[in-house]
Amino acid sequence: MKRFLTYLRARPLGMASLVVLLIFYLMMGFAEFIAPYSPATTFPEMTYHPPNLRFYQGKPGAQHARVVNTINWRYIRVRGRYGEVRLFGKGEPYKLWGLIPADRHLFASPPGGYPAFLMGADNLGRDLFSRIVYGSRISLTIGFIATAISLVLAILFGGLSGYFGGMTDWTIMRFSEFFMLIPGLYLILFLRSLLSSTMDSGRSYMMITLILSLVGWPGSARTIRGMVHAIKREEFVLNAQLEMIPAVVIIARHIIPQIASLLIVSIALSVPGFIMTETTLSYLGLGIVDPAVSWGSLIKRDISTLSNLQNYPWLLNPVWFLLAVTLAFNFIGDVLRDYYDPYHMVFGPRLLRLRKKGKRRNDK
Repeated sequence: MKRFLTYLRARPLGMASLVVLLIFYLMMGFAEFIAPYSPATTFPEMTYHPPNLRFYQGKPGAQHARVVNTINWRYIRVRGRYGEVRLFGKGEPYKLWGLIPADRHLFASPPGGYPAFLMGADNLGRDLFSRIVYGSRISLTIGFIATAISLVLAILFGGLSGYFGGMTDWTIMRFSEFFMLIPGLYLILFLRSLLSSTMDSGRSYMMITLILSLVGWPGSARTIRGMVHAIKREEFVLNAQLEMIPAVVIIARHIIPQIASLLIVSIALSVPGFIMTETTLSYLGLGIVDPAVSWGSLIKRDISTLSNLQNYPWLLNPVWFLLAVTLAFNFIGDVLRDYYDPYHMVFGPRLLRLRKKGKRRNDK
């Protein structure tokens, strides 16, 4: 791990991506504290309110705005009028992680004060920033959970296929090819359309995760199968077979650790794919439904027409969060792929030493 962190320092884009992911997952873990309001809190008289958090006389404040047109909800800012906004102030009560009762938020308006909208409000007057923060819980976790289930299936079927070969290999590979013949998105849409559209949020989340996992395992299984097929001829595997060690133990203890680098890279590159697929399903109305919220459902509900986007550009903010997470995972995946590349393992340490020597000479 120390060697990887040293390598990561030489890749600024990878280090920046790691920092971005840490920030997003901390935001997800402390959503109740970071979000000033719950995702369901509405301010009906402030439909499509523009962002109004400003610094006034060196302190944060919520600038007042007045509606001048209720047809397309146009606002004008009231100069010099600011509502109080307190850092680590008291706001709506909540339970952190569902266990610890608290009422402190990262920033909050006092009860009865003018609400602070860091990223504006939606068509029901709900704070968009709070909904983005809460929506990260579904969008960021569904990728990891779906990847974990998909990876377990890929290791199971790919490991058995590569290790035993013969009829087992033929049956599993033909089964995986059946899934791969159908375009992934079409298969996901077909499977999701078979389910009830009246499912609650929890069941929708679970079923979407399972569907993504079932669609995602065949490609990884074929890759793992090829590597296991090659590794099983190594001497340490043959020795384990002579010692009558069960096949499952040989696969789990002797073969899988040899392909750990591939699995790590596969995880880093699969997570953003599953996140984008969930976003697509939610955007098409087949994903997360009210009262739950995800980044994909936010895009569907808020950006319904181009005129909406033109009049209220802050509704596009969930897209920037989605792009940032997707690019960060891809850049981290590139760094991991380069780090575990055999060329790097041979020449990487020497290249790092040469870079350090070059920096020292330049400093002198």
